[in-house]
Amino acid sequence: MQLSSRPQAPRRSFTIDRYTLFAAAVIAGVLLAVPAITFLYVRGRLDPLLVLAGIVGVIVALRLFQVSERSNKGIVLLITAAGMLSFVSLPTGRESRIPISMLVALALVVPWLLSMLWGKPPARLKPSPINRPLIAFVAVSIISYFWSQIFRDPLLFVWSSFPVVQAAALVVNILLPLTLLYVANQVTEVRWLKYLVAVLLIFGVASVAFFFIDQRTGDLLFYRGTRGLFSMWVAAFAYGLALFHKGLKPWQRALLLLLVLIFVYRYFYVGRSWVSGWLPLGVACLVLTWIRSRRLFLLLGMIGLIYIAVNFDFYYEDIVLAEEAEGSGTERIELWVQNLTHVANHPLFGVGPAGYAPYYMTYHPHDARSTHNNYFDILAQTGVIGFTIFVVMMSSLLKVGRQTLRRYRGQRNFEETFAAVTLSAIAGAVIGMMLGDWVLPFAYNETIGGFDNAVLTWVMLGGMVALGLFKSTSSEDVATVITPLRKERT
Repeated sequence: MQLSSRPQAPRRSFTIDRYTLFAAAVIAGVLLAVPAITFLYVRGRLDPLLVLAGIVGVIVALRLFQVSERSNKGIVLLITAAGMLSFVSLPTGRESRIPISMLVALALVVPWLLSMLWGKPPARLKPSPINRPLIAFVAVSIISYFWSQIFRDPLLFVWSSFPVVQAAALVVNILLPLTLLYVANQVTEVRWLKYLVAVLLIFGVASVAFFFIDQRTGDLLFYRGTRGLFSMWVAAFAYGLALFHKGLKPWQRALLLLLVLIFVYRYFYVGRSWVSGWLPLGVACLVLTWIRSRRLFLLLGMIGLIYIAVNFDFYYEDIVLAEEAEGSGTERIELWVQNLTHVANHPLFGVGPAGYAPYYMTYHPHDARSTHNNYFDILAQTGVIGFTIFVVMMSSLLKVGRQTLRRYRGQRNFEETFAAVTLSAIAGAVIGMMLGDWVLPFAYNETIGGFDNAVLTWVMLGGMVALGLFKSTSSEDVATVITPLRKERT
């Protein structure tokens, strides 16, 4: 038998590339999801804005998955979501809703924490004075949650939704500090800090523009994200850039100072009754002025004192007397005393996240109001141990801020500006915490939706820690530091 000389064609194996599989999965997902979405919408159980946000979120998540430096871009996305996506949130079955910014923070922080256990190689924390007190505060918050379950008063009235609210409050109380730690360890270039500041200033301009032009639309887009210490951060960065950054052109400096004046007018004159809107702002700007120039500080201080003296009656009636009439003055002291009576019965780890609400409803049902003070909130929720650790953590942040500013002092660039602003903002935040729950939102006051405005402070302070951890500076920055030293020696 003669064999054919023609070679036989090899059998082709059936293969599918990754793109085809991905496209098929997307199409299948859409075909399965559309009937369910249509059914829920017809039944009135679906928020169209939530669907739109979900679609955008999936697209952004896929994009972040495909690009490098997704952690830094995720931080910018977090600030963006907190600033202008507060009108979209996830339902919980209760009155509280989960903000999109909180989901973004969870998506960033949780995988990073897991990578410390199972990463190859495992992630490690960068050395910083803030690490131990921050981790200790997170640990104490978790302990206080279980402590409050074990040592709860037997006569306490606990309603059906409280366990869900308490668990959500625990997540908020530990996620915000962990977000700071995440930013401090992930940001390694100054340009990402510039992106954060740029987004913040854009939101600042948009928020005041909508306030004066179309307040209803502004409230829809920016309301929750622009509460709390938002005004302080925008004005402080605008003012700090105008004061410290020598690379700015005169018209840029003028626009920044104009933005500061608009914010002062918006919060100190138009919204003067809301003290949390202008007092932290004023404190931060005064500290910035002190850092930049003692003479300028004295000049602005004298102008401010003269203005207050001339308009003393006007502001006294509109702020002090109005606060007293609304019960926000001396009645707050009564609320704090009431709070301390329960702290005395649970001194070590407090009554747990959001835990003093059931005690108020049980023992003070006719006067069950939150303290409107972050310090008393933290003391009640985490006890003396947690409160002490929190104070140590804030002191460590102040220490890191001073070290960071000392490193970049005299460079008159963005780095020095960022260091000076964040250090000054710590002083403003310390004051702001006395006026409300703007750093750790209380579940029954700001609700967990307060995460939108509170996360801004933690991200920016994380950026301050990251700036202090940068290992090298550019040759231009080094020259800026060395030149004055040579002049001093000569």
